[in-house]
Parts: sequence; structure tokens; C-alpha cells
Amino acid sequence: MKKEVYLARVIKANDGWYAIDFPDLPGTHAQCKGLTDVQKEAEESLCSFLTAAKAVGEEISAPSPTIELKDGEMAVIVTADLEAYQKKHDTRPIRKTVSIPQWMVDGAERKGLSLSKVLQESLTVRLAD
Repeated sequence: MKKEVYLARVIKANDGWYAIDFPDLPGTHAQCKGLTDVQKEAEESLCSFLTAAKAVGEEISAPSPTIELKDGEMAVIVTADLEAYQKKHDTRPIRKTVSIPQWMVDGAERKGLSLSKVLQESLTVRLAD
């Protein structure tokens, strides 16, 4: 899955907090206490918005190459790795029917193994980049 890249505008408020918004994605905002957290909070906000918008089939604006800034505002390049975001946040269990030989079922039961856990562990290894 390709990564999405957008420009965010960062504004330092009088109370010391930083406000973050994405001019290309109205309604996408974040805030943080320190400048060191701007990138992390902006990425989280962008990933959350893009994931939700794609899930409902909402049309997403293409990123602009530039944004307009006023005095005291900063631009930050924010990359959204939606695959990594989904791996971290979408851990809902989904029931799938699988077929395996009876001898495997018997052996797993004798050893007290959870078939779901074994499958998850195996897929985690197999799907690792």
C-alpha cells in the first residue's frame, strides 16, 4: 500500500499548545503541547481521517503542492502509512472458517494449542515486510 503525503499547517497558540490542520482536508485537526509531538499527532490525525473516509467511500482531496501560511505559521510534511496504522489500530477479531486435517486438530488439542493463536502467529511472520 502506498503512503499518502499531505502538508499540514501548524500554529502556536498563546497558551503554548500547537494546533495542526490540513488545508486540503477540512475538518482534520490535531493539537499537542510541545513542538516535538507535532509530527506524531499530525500523522495520527491524517491516518485516522483517511482511514475513516476510505471506509465510507468518501472522496478525498488530492494533496496540494503548497499551502498558504500567515505570520507565525509553519508547514509540516506529513506521511500517512495507512497499512501500518491499520495493523496498529484495527485488531477486531474476524471469524473465518478454515479447513485443516483432523490429525492437526487432534495434535493441537493434545498440546493445548489455540488454533486461532497459531494461525495469527504464523500469518504475522508470513506477512512481515
